[in-house]
Amino acid sequence: MPSIDDHDLPATRAIHATERQAQRARRAETARQRQRAALLDLLAQTMAEMHISMSELNAARRAFEVRSRSEAGATE
Repeated sequence: MPSIDDHDLPATRAIHATERQAQRARRAETARQRQRAALLDLLAQTMAEMHISMSELNAARRAFEVRSRSEAGATE
């Protein structure tokens, strides 16, 4: 009678696949957090170098949101 290798069992393969997926998700989240921190640092540095005030940044954000909403409405 042939021996059954645990790695050949569908349930075992599914468990290992789930573990790998969870590990990939953790690595992706860590990378996203690093990228976000780097972007915030770059934004702060650029704002300081270009003398961009918070009120200017907020106005630009509001304008961006208005444009985004109008573009989304135009595509519907």
